[in-house]
Amino acid sequence: MTSALNHPSPNHKVESGATISHRLAAQLKRCHLTPTDLPTSQEQWAKLLHIIDSTYASHHEAYYLLERSLDVSSQEMKTLYENIKQESAQRIDALHKSEQKTRFMANMSHELRTPIHGVMGSLDVLRETPLDERQTAFINIAYSSCEVMLDLVSNILDYSKIHAGQLTLEQVDFSPRALVEDISQMMATLAQKKDLSVYCYVPEETPALMFGDVARLRQVLMNIASNAIKFTEKGEVFISLEIQEVHDQEATLIFEIRDTGIGIPKAMQESIFESFVQVDASINRRYGGTGLGLTIVKELVILMGGRVWLDSTPDQGSQFWVEIKLPIKQLVSDEIVDDYLAGRYILVVEDKHTHQVILKNYLKAWKAKPIIANNGMEALQMLRNSIALNEPFTAIILERTLPEMDGKTLARSIRTDRHYDRLPLIMLSSRELDKAEQREHGVNACISTPVKAQTLKTLLIQQARQKASFVPDPQALLQEQTPDHDKAPAILLAEDNPINALIATTMLETLPYRIDLVSNGKQAFYKATHYPYHLILMDINMPDMDGFSTTQAIREWEQANALANTPIIALTANALKDDREKCLAAGLNDYLAKPVKKEEMLKTVQHWLALSPLNKAPQPSDKDLVLI
Repeated sequence: MTSALNHPSPNHKVESGATISHRLAAQLKRCHLTPTDLPTSQEQWAKLLHIIDSTYASHHEAYYLLERSLDVSSQEMKTLYENIKQESAQRIDALHKSEQKTRFMANMSHELRTPIHGVMGSLDVLRETPLDERQTAFINIAYSSCEVMLDLVSNILDYSKIHAGQLTLEQVDFSPRALVEDISQMMATLAQKKDLSVYCYVPEETPALMFGDVARLRQVLMNIASNAIKFTEKGEVFISLEIQEVHDQEATLIFEIRDTGIGIPKAMQESIFESFVQVDASINRRYGGTGLGLTIVKELVILMGGRVWLDSTPDQGSQFWVEIKLPIKQLVSDEIVDDYLAGRYILVVEDKHTHQVILKNYLKAWKAKPIIANNGMEALQMLRNSIALNEPFTAIILERTLPEMDGKTLARSIRTDRHYDRLPLIMLSSRELDKAEQREHGVNACISTPVKAQTLKTLLIQQARQKASFVPDPQALLQEQTPDHDKAPAILLAEDNPINALIATTMLETLPYRIDLVSNGKQAFYKATHYPYHLILMDINMPDMDGFSTTQAIREWEQANALANTPIIALTANALKDDREKCLAAGLNDYLAKPVKKEEMLKTVQHWLALSPLNKAPQPSDKDLVLI
């Protein structure tokens, strides 16, 4: 050892003292030291060596920790890699299982639909066979249950497809107008069972054709609309379309579905589009459902690049909006524009505000002049005013289910007046009237509601051209009746209360007599002195002239013209003993106390009809009459 130290190997280069001193000086400078900073004693050198040993140990420990940290990081990276690899395998496996589930759901859907369709088909056939009321009720229940089953199967299948990412859009050309109107017609069929009104409105500026997945859009709107009907017990469901941001190439469509149903609390409105969510358990028990309908709606709308939102008030109803932007394929329809209705007066008899607004908007878009009547009596007054003002109506649109005086009664009343016998009457009804019913009530045509705009326009123009509006002389109301009117057996009903008028008219409709209706004493006197009536039913409490004054005036006119007395029967709510004597003293022939029973009404009327002068002897000619 000593020899080796004292005698270096030939390959070892021995550094000179100057070199060592130079290197030492460089090291001292690197450490910011000078030769004067070096230890000068053995004790100082011992301290320096101790510091060097400690520093070396510290660096060695740091190096060990670094190596250890690298080992741990490497192990963690390896574990992370294994986890990612495992999760990737699990995801691939989940995708395979999801595909298998979707295929299973599709197969199950087919397997379920087939027998359900078989049952529904069989029920349809059974409906055509002779059935009693109880059997019909059971068949209707079974059919409705099948429809619910079909909806459940479709919703579950679509939900599975959406979450499996397998639902693709099929873009085709379609008509937005036809989409809304067709859905409304289908919903109206469901609404009839609950006696609900369904209305729809599509503005005239709607593009003729657009490009998109009409099947999925239809599914979205039908899901919302069927919910509206499901959760509405009375009132109406309104489906409309609004067009925004129309450009040459695209337009934004905003569909609105509004109901008067049970509504949705504010706290539930955010979560109503989530899976399996309903307002509360009582709603589920009462109305049923899976809670998937609105979830599918939201997923489909997002898939189509749109959005859906709502506003709702409990016990007042809900409004849903669906907004979607689609390309325009054809802006204007190929149909020839016909302005025949421009400037023409159209009378609309409708009591529902929503329908009034819809019909008014359509007629204004066709440049017509719509006039709105809220009930039958108001409509009759407007007809009289139109003649006096020499502004005749081109046609009348009337709702079948009007309050007080229904559409059919109003139509018959209009037809009894010769001034309107050529005026087209178009009836709107949730159920269509057959040709025999239309002829019976004097209706020219019937349109099922909700109204399709183009159908209404075409029919209005067709009827108005076939039966051009009859323009009578404004003084026509002061002239005598035509021979045709003379020959028609008739009863005059003077009643100012529309409900009582409707009841009386309905009771008398089985008689082979035309019923002419007036609403006050002056009108009754005019009719009685210008037209021959077999019998007059006179309400005692009427405006302008009461029943007593009117009867006395008629009797004086009959006496002045040497005419036999027309039987006049009093209708009054008074039920005192003196009333009958008072009526007879005023010249009335008989007395009926309200409310009148149908049997009593018919018995009394038939008794006096048999005694009517018109059923016994001919009346004097017109030239013998003295008008007063």
